[in-house]
Amino acid sequence: MMGVALVLGVLAASPLDGAREAYQSGELSRARAELESLLYPLRLDGDELEAHAHLLLGATWHAQEELARAEDEVVRGLSAHEGTALDPLLYPPDFLAFVERARSQHASRIAELRAERRPRLMPPPTPIATPVREVATRETHPTMSRAWYLAPMGVGHFKQGRSGMGTALAVSQGLGLALAGVSLGTSLSLRGPDGRYSAKDEGTARTLNVTYLVGAYAFAAAYAYGVFDGLVLTSEPPARPVP
Repeated sequence: MMGVALVLGVLAASPLDGAREAYQSGELSRARAELESLLYPLRLDGDELEAHAHLLLGATWHAQEELARAEDEVVRGLSAHEGTALDPLLYPPDFLAFVERARSQHASRIAELRAERRPRLMPPPTPIATPVREVATRETHPTMSRAWYLAPMGVGHFKQGRSGMGTALAVSQGLGLALAGVSLGTSLSLRGPDGRYSAKDEGTARTLNVTYLVGAYAFAAAYAYGVFDGLVLTSEPPARPVP
């Protein structure tokens, strides 16, 4: 009877058991070395076992805050076997959330890898994340034209991503324009058919003319400052890389 139990235990053993134990005990370097020896070149039978190996390797990289490598292994694990489920007793919640984000963000990449499944005999491929040294050579968008700063209401600042200054200019210019418009409209409405003000409306019209000038000057001053700030005080932004 004991012999049968021993045989069943041997058959149930997984080649990943040693790596799992090392991962759970915090021996991440040993776990990673065992997993890489099983995956590169591939020495595991079955897509599901390979998927679990990639995910476990991704968890070791994630625990060491090597997120680009962790993401690469997770994507390859999800592509190896579509229905692979992670054990919440083995993996921490932050890694489980990391896997779900990768599943959502790299759905097309997972589908591509699943379509071209083949035994891997080469060392681990380059991580999905773009290396820092390649960023400088990536295609860039042309910078936004600075002529936008000539537009009123802070349009140029919003176009350049300076929403704080754009909002301040839009509010100040809008208030000045509104004050001037309301004052002028009310003043004109007080005029009689002959184009003159009555004796009782002269004082009000005079006040409205003053507020009209105040609003117009406020708008002009805010507009002039916005142009000066955009074209003189602000340096030209660098070109933005293509995502």
